[in-house]
Amino acid sequence: IRKALNKNLRFGFVAGGYDDRGIFENLFDTDQVQYSPGLTAILAVNHSRDGMIQALSKKACYATTGPRIVAGLEIAGALMGSELNTKAKPGLAYNRHITGYAVGTSPLKEVIIIRNGKPFHTFTPKDDTYEFAFDDDEPLEKVVFKSTDDAPPFVYYYMRVEQKDGHLAWTSPIWVDLGMPAVEKKKK
Repeated sequence: IRKALNKNLRFGFVAGGYDDRGIFENLFDTDQVQYSPGLTAILAVNHSRDGMIQALSKKACYATTGPRIVAGLEIAGALMGSELNTKAKPGLAYNRHITGYAVGTSPLKEVIIIRNGKPFHTFTPKDDTYEFAFDDDEPLEKVVFKSTDDAPPFVYYYMRVEQKDGHLAWTSPIWVDLGMPAVEKKKK
């Protein structure tokens, strides 16, 4: 996934799985250890089919390993799945205000902000709920990936939540593109 994200492929995180327990458990004779299928959380404006499809197309979703963990990530007020640009928000070139929250189904072990595929900032909550706010004030031009096509240089962030019972959640990324300044200085 990180290789694809590092190449500027943009997608939301979803999870699922096959579970042959329940009414199908007698159809298979196996000693395979069962795992909990993952879940996808969709942040839709309403619970209609159209609302779900719109949310998925905006990448407003996140994945868990099964438990109904609640998680959210924002940069400058933009929700997970957003694509921001310094042309529209010039301040992002100098500071990205990152906020988020996690509500676990058991106590949280850690909340990690991933920047460009690597752990960037780690929190160690003391309970099953956690909220945070902090600023990434490293100049954007120093941390961006160069695009291989005509797309502008970019950075991406997502959040990984781990509970003490080992279950995980991952928010969909937020991308920040480094746009060219509207007025370029003339060379002397």
